Amino acid sequence: MLHEWRAAARSLAHRRGLTFTVVLTLMLGIGANSAIFSAVDAVLLKPLPYPDAGRLVSIYELNLARAGATQLLAPPRLEEWNRLNRSFDGLAGSYFENMTDTTGALPERVEAMRTSPRFFSVLGVAPAIGRAPAPQEEVFGGPRIAIVSDAFWRTRLDATPSAIGRMLVLGGASYTIIGVMPPSFRYPTATTELWVPTQAYPGLMQARLARFYTAIGRLKPGVTLDQARQDLDAIQARLGEQFPETDKGWGSSLVPLKEQQVAGVRRSLWFLLGAVALVLLAACGNVACLLLADAARRDHEVAIRFALGADRRRVVAQLLREGLLLASAGTALGLLVANWGVAALRTAAIRLPPAANLQVDLRLVLFTFVVGVITTLLFALTPAVQATRRDPADALARGGRTHAGGRHTLQLLLVGAQITLAIVLLVGAGLLIRSFMRMQDVSPGLDAANVLTFRMSAQWSEQLGAVVQRQKRTVDRLDTIPGVQAAAFSQLLPLSGDFPPGEFTIVGRENGEKTFSQSRSVSAGYFRTLHIPILEGATCSAEPTPQLFATKVLVTRSFADRFFPGENPIGHVVRSPGLPPTVTGEIIGIVGDVRERGVLRAAEPVIYWCGFSPYWPDVTFLVRTDPARAVSLGVIRAALREIEPNRAVYAIRPLTDAIERSLSQERINTVLIVLFAAMALFLAAMGLYGVLSQLVSSRRREIGVRMALGARPAQIVTSIVGQAATVAGMGIAAGVGGALALARFMTTLVFGIPARDPVTFTIVPVLLAIVAIVTALIPARRAARIDPITSLRDI
Repeated sequence: MLHEWRAAARSLAHRRGLTFTVVLTLMLGIGANSAIFSAVDAVLLKPLPYPDAGRLVSIYELNLARAGATQLLAPPRLEEWNRLNRSFDGLAGSYFENMTDTTGALPERVEAMRTSPRFFSVLGVAPAIGRAPAPQEEVFGGPRIAIVSDAFWRTRLDATPSAIGRMLVLGGASYTIIGVMPPSFRYPTATTELWVPTQAYPGLMQARLARFYTAIGRLKPGVTLDQARQDLDAIQARLGEQFPETDKGWGSSLVPLKEQQVAGVRRSLWFLLGAVALVLLAACGNVACLLLADAARRDHEVAIRFALGADRRRVVAQLLREGLLLASAGTALGLLVANWGVAALRTAAIRLPPAANLQVDLRLVLFTFVVGVITTLLFALTPAVQATRRDPADALARGGRTHAGGRHTLQLLLVGAQITLAIVLLVGAGLLIRSFMRMQDVSPGLDAANVLTFRMSAQWSEQLGAVVQRQKRTVDRLDTIPGVQAAAFSQLLPLSGDFPPGEFTIVGRENGEKTFSQSRSVSAGYFRTLHIPILEGATCSAEPTPQLFATKVLVTRSFADRFFPGENPIGHVVRSPGLPPTVTGEIIGIVGDVRERGVLRAAEPVIYWCGFSPYWPDVTFLVRTDPARAVSLGVIRAALREIEPNRAVYAIRPLTDAIERSLSQERINTVLIVLFAAMALFLAAMGLYGVLSQLVSSRRREIGVRMALGARPAQIVTSIVGQAATVAGMGIAAGVGGALALARFMTTLVFGIPARDPVTFTIVPVLLAIVAIVTALIPARRAARIDPITSLRDI
């Protein structure tokens, strides 16, 4: 048996070109397909890593007067819904907070989540080490405790069980570690390091307009989503009668937790899986073409073996071993490529919790091996099948120089199919490329060049006055750094906020109709730092406004056009129901529209609150630097350490990164589909070249006779290229038809162009036609150089 396997390996080694091409083709097709399938499996198909994860839902408040206007939950409403409902085993909430860990010598930033009671029981996950919070630890005034992630435990606590009971100094307060979560627990993101009970104070539990809890619930067994929604809506209707000023006109919105986490990438992943499946089909077709061509060359060899007495079983077994070696090598290298691809996809989607479990598992290994083996063996056995259908003596008499026209027809059909698949992928790639170019041309409404952004750790427990002074002190210190042209802060990082619009009222227009707008708290230098134009009126003053009194606001042009059509909004006063009644904002100016929620979202109405109201301690600082005088990060850190030695500075990045991150999913889609299309084009060109080369080889005598009878080389070239053009033309026509049919599925994936973009549908066929002609010219020119005398001697 070992001797026979060595013989198979030697046979493949003598056909190095075929072996290399088949293995490379299988590696590319299987590797790309396996990587994308792994992502689809981990993100879309597998359930979330919680017990009975299908019963977990995300819960929002829904404004009944405005379709789709959802808000986070207020703490008192969360507790009331939890107490009064009959559809859930429990409801819980959480919110994000950056905390400063000063346990060690240097302050470090910690990604923490403040959690409501029942948080871990609703998710159904207990700490791997230690315990969950006790009820007395989740109420106001209870002991300060913390539960850490597995990554935090390993990197900062040396993975020792004695970490339970250790103290952490977070924001100047001591917390006792009581538990370590399992490695699979990554809620809400894979980078969350710490979970700390909110321990909400009594005043917060009365703030019915303070909507900041991201809420989740666990449905009771047998309860449907619609039943649970009707239950909460009925509860909220009763609360609306009891608290008409704050609760009337609101209901509930429920979304499965799985859907809430993956909805943004679902369509993209299915699209990529469909694209890479086409690549796998093209790879299979290419392997078929290569092995059919090899079968034609081996007809004479197989006939000799039959003539010398070899039985059919031994011949088939030898060809089977060769096919298995090709399939095994291609599949093994394909899985290696899949591992690289999986690692890259895992890094690209690190904030998507299911992506952390992305890996190449045993099911995928078995699937890819079966695909590789079936594809290869199906056509590797063709020589034996063909040999059994003819007389060995006849094959030997022909010397293996049969025309094999039927086989060439099959190969040409396979090449045409590859061209069809390549056209579909190239059209998809062309649409995404043109779409991405349009995205980059969109103006965000501000100048992000030479702007550096960063955050400084802060706690929500800080006093309002201290927050005001700290933020002003920080901006003033940044302004004094040589090379800094302007400094400011914003409540949220520009171009990346995804908060739902907040409710506001225009004083004097309280007609009961609810109005919504995005809002930001910004410092006086915000518009100067980002070069946002002041269209009318004045800008913010340099002095902070007292927290609980009237302040000034600026609004965008979209705000003015929507809420003040035909009149000037300057001088009008707005109020937010979520703030104390004494906090009002007088509109003093109109600024240009800014795409605060990302460049792909249309500019929405925005209210910019001047100064430091409403209260938001964890702001983003922005620094515009002089391009002619670079400012190092070390200088900025040193300046901030002078005034805030116990705070961690983190997330230092250019503002242009925010634009790139808002386009990250589209960039990944574009890069991958371009790679897949290039692979399909390469496979189609390689298949066409292989078929034409075999065709030229089998027609050597015919071409020699034609040239001996006076045919010119140009006629020979035209004949070969014409045959290639016929195959390519049929494939292109079928591919364009398929691309037109599939274009409607790309409507949500393109931006700024129609899904049936005429430019793309014109350029792609022309490009593939050029590639086909250039590919065909190589064997055609070789055919034109055939020596007629040599060919005639072989007759």
